[in-house]
Amino acid sequence: MSVELWNGWSRLGPLALREGQTTQAQIYATLREALISGYFRPGEEISLRRAAMVMGTSVTPVREALRQLESDGGLEVFGGNRVLRVPILNASELLDIRDIRINLEGFAATLAISGMRGSRLRLIDNACQLMQRAADAGDADMYLENNWRFHSLIYEAAGRPVLMSMIRGMWLRVGPLIRTAVTAPMHFDRSMDSHYAAMEALRKTDAAALQAAIIRDISDAADDLSASLQDQVRTA
Repeated sequence: MSVELWNGWSRLGPLALREGQTTQAQIYATLREALISGYFRPGEEISLRRAAMVMGTSVTPVREALRQLESDGGLEVFGGNRVLRVPILNASELLDIRDIRINLEGFAATLAISGMRGSRLRLIDNACQLMQRAADAGDADMYLENNWRFHSLIYEAAGRPVLMSMIRGMWLRVGPLIRTAVTAPMHFDRSMDSHYAAMEALRKTDAAALQAAIIRDISDAADDLSASLQDQVRTA
């Protein structure tokens, strides 16, 4: 395995343990957010012992967290050696995820307006500003982290934990692929146009406009992801 594959782990660093949660739960949550935010790329192998070393924990809670992520679809077992890796989506799977996201996240957006508070709106606006700063600097890490933060803050306002869990599951599957698409021509510009439209809808408490902005963002991103997949196939 090349050193480059561990850039995601180096960004995470040692786990900062918190009271009230098991080590396994904290490892799982940390790795889940890292996958959603595109820290790891499709096809990257995940070494149990290397993960434990980097996160500063024993092997057992890491093993259980990785098993849970595999069960969630965020990781898969591959090859005769049963290597654990980040899944590589195909075009059909990407299409399924796009359509599911449009329905789930579009629905969450319509519900979010009634649960929106000024303090949450300020956090969403902050995430939007950080995305713009990242886009201007070409910083994919900052962009992807705040992209998930932006969307999750909106959807959580709906107050539907089961719905939020399903949305998070879709992002877990597609997050690693998103990193390969942010370099597409005009991706940042199109994405930020949708985010600004979502912010305007939030300020006007316009549920229909918010839903439309979210759906456009998902659809545009899916187009870039599809193009990225095609490029990978041509160069394979």
